[in-house]
Amino acid sequence: MRILLSWLSDFVTCGSAEALAERLALAGFPVEGLEEVGRLDPRIRVGRLVAVDPHPETERLWVCRVDVGDAAAITVVSGAPGLAAGHRVPVALPGSRLPDGQETRVATFAGVASAGVLCSEAELALGDDGGRVLLLSPDAVPGTPLVELDGVADTVLELEVTSNRGDCLSILGVAREVAALSGVRLRHPRPRPREVGPPAAGDVGVRVEAADLCPHYCARLVRSVNVEPSPLWLRLRLRRAGMRPVNVIVDATNHVMLERGQPLHAFDWERLAEHRIVVRRAAPGERLVTLDGVERALDPPGLVIADARGPVALAGVMGGQASEVTAATRILLLESAFFMPSAVRRTARRTGITSEAAYRFERRVDPAMVVEALDGAAALITRLAGGRTAPGIVEDPPGGWMPELPAIRLRPRRVAALLGVGVPRAQIGRRLSALGASCRPDRDALLVTPPSHRGDLQREEDLVEEVARLGGYDAIPVSLPEAPLTSGEDSRTRVAARRLRRLLTAEGLTEMVTLAFTDAQTNRLLPGFVGRRLVPLALQNPLSSETGELRRSPISGLVRALRANLGLGAGFVGAFEIGKGYGLDAQGRRQERRALAILLYGTWPPRGAERSGPPVEFGDLKGIVENVLADLGVEEPRVRWRPLGEEALLHPGKGAIIEVAGTAIGVAGALHPKIAQTCDLAEEVWLSELDFEILADYGSRRVELRSLPRFPAVTRDIAVIVDEAFPAAAILEEVRSLADDRIEAVRLFDCYRGAPIPEGKKSLAYSIAYRAADRTLTDEEVSGVHAGVLQRLRERFPLELRA
Repeated sequence: MRILLSWLSDFVTCGSAEALAERLALAGFPVEGLEEVGRLDPRIRVGRLVAVDPHPETERLWVCRVDVGDAAAITVVSGAPGLAAGHRVPVALPGSRLPDGQETRVATFAGVASAGVLCSEAELALGDDGGRVLLLSPDAVPGTPLVELDGVADTVLELEVTSNRGDCLSILGVAREVAALSGVRLRHPRPRPREVGPPAAGDVGVRVEAADLCPHYCARLVRSVNVEPSPLWLRLRLRRAGMRPVNVIVDATNHVMLERGQPLHAFDWERLAEHRIVVRRAAPGERLVTLDGVERALDPPGLVIADARGPVALAGVMGGQASEVTAATRILLLESAFFMPSAVRRTARRTGITSEAAYRFERRVDPAMVVEALDGAAALITRLAGGRTAPGIVEDPPGGWMPELPAIRLRPRRVAALLGVGVPRAQIGRRLSALGASCRPDRDALLVTPPSHRGDLQREEDLVEEVARLGGYDAIPVSLPEAPLTSGEDSRTRVAARRLRRLLTAEGLTEMVTLAFTDAQTNRLLPGFVGRRLVPLALQNPLSSETGELRRSPISGLVRALRANLGLGAGFVGAFEIGKGYGLDAQGRRQERRALAILLYGTWPPRGAERSGPPVEFGDLKGIVENVLADLGVEEPRVRWRPLGEEALLHPGKGAIIEVAGTAIGVAGALHPKIAQTCDLAEEVWLSELDFEILADYGSRRVELRSLPRFPAVTRDIAVIVDEAFPAAAILEEVRSLADDRIEAVRLFDCYRGAPIPEGKKSLAYSIAYRAADRTLTDEEVSGVHAGVLQRLRERFPLELRA
């Protein structure tokens, strides 16, 4: 928003431009630019043409006698058209410097000396017309420096106005802010046109058929206007405010809009069918040629201004060519209305039209300004275009319309809580009253009714912001925020996650954090354990095809990271991630299941003098999982590793389901060869995924301490030859199922294949520890129990005991 300081001064005393800019910036209106304009050389003066005679030697030049306020008139030679005696024109005397840097001097044209230059508005940087001399007001006194004329020299402030402050898209709106910030009085003149002639109601009809989109429409009739160029002061104001002057009628309506924030439109009354206005929604198939010369198909929900034939304007956006004001216009119908912001925004977006009117209507105009701005435009046109304003305003609904202004309850303690500093209730009331709000006490609070132009004030927090703004953000003391100190307690999941990270890092793995997005194929191939029964969730606006779905398992992210590391030459990748899998369950509900995913690939890093480490195998993965479970307090006898069977993710012969007390908590094994081939992975990839919620539940259980055993244990080993497919865990489970208190522990410590073991067989070696809590076991007692164990194994399994 470009604000002219001279124009602003009509409404409020604002002091220097620099001080004003600083004050506005501190109040939330940053000043993006400060520009001095029209600072012309004082030797450029107002001249009165005393005589204009043809040049004696050439037809293209004129010899002018010009009164510039000195004792004698000077002679100026000019080739500009349209000069006549009595005109007031700008004259650049010898030695004066023009805005473009040129210096004028005495020159001779075909034998006639010229003691000055008659200037166009383009030469003075006051406009774009360089083809004719600038004509000044007939009231301008000859000899007056042009820079001293009203409106020539000025200062322009470029303000940044946020989208919620549509009230500050006008000179009056900014003046209200300056008055409230400075504590000075606001001058708010309300012009009224002099009404003459027959009442307007006899010649104009107004009907609103879409009151939900236009709750108030007003019209005035101005007769006997002369459409001509605007005076210099008006053209300068519009140009410096960023608008293009057109003619005195259009410029007057734009001037009122810039001054008071209410857009207006002028129709040629004689070109309106039946001289009536209907505000309605567009009908299907209707078309309108707008002022920019474009024929537009109208959208049925869109709001239009129509006459008896059809649409003549897009409400709040742009007028139509069929009813525009031309040089032949003699009777005007002036429009001023309150259009709902949503209706104007929809029309502007659909048509692609950006106009100053739409920009303001979209941000909500002041409903109380509808009639005031209409009167202001009629009064200005009457003064500048010689018009006669017809008595009365024709409006629908009759008597006008004002929205109900809500009363907002503001608590001083809420102000203190949000600002961090207390503000007395009386001071709060004074600051809000300076904005035009009405305040009345309500027990320990204030009931505040915002002014009609502040549609952005809707909540208690909005009022708190205004209290801070008007007091000055810089006046709020710097202090550390106060907060009660409490010894907060970590959640169960945070404790478990921290513990798992420590455990897995100790196992030599690296934590990875991967994206939750993946492509559809990877999501189908790698569902993991927690996401195996979930339906994938697709994104509505993915950034690319590779991120079109939310992953069902963090395994997909680890496999993607593995491929990236292999591309960089990594020979070993050992990683884990504690992350979420996403999807829809059988009932269509969104689920976010957390899981612990582990990945091993390649050969272990060499230790000591080794040239290379051993290749990663299932035992490594199993050992890591068992160590994690043991550290979380899951006792080994409760853990079962069951054959996986048919599982899309893992190799059918190299995978297992991990159970704790009969509940499946995850899977472990080699990646399925078909998936590995699809992912371009040459070696086996060992994966495990565990349900994090179950792990967190075990990790949070209280650990019970037991005293060390008083008596020694006796260890006996057994070795059996079994078929290759025989599960080693079967013997562990069978020994544990004997429920003999003297059997303390059993574990597998070796698996051997090769000579002298036959082909298709393997040798499994177990160690069994025997101990009694109340005595030392004798060899005879241990041998008896051990013999019973061997006998039970012979009966239960097809095996051969090795010596």
